[in-house]
Amino acid sequence: MDRALANIYGLIGIGTFVYLTFFDGYIYNAWNWLIAIPVNLFLSAIWPIYWLILHWMF
Repeated sequence: MDRALANIYGLIGIGTFVYLTFFDGYIYNAWNWLIAIPVNLFLSAIWPIYWLILHWMF
């Protein structure tokens, strides 16, 4: 059961990263990939907080 929950948590984190990187409407240029990718990785790691609080604030 714990392994299944960890896998689900990871899959939702990957889905959140893909959403934030490609479908959120953020306009990328040559330099801001260096900032946006680590921020997206961090937000996808804490995806419950992102989807419950932060997504609705922005």
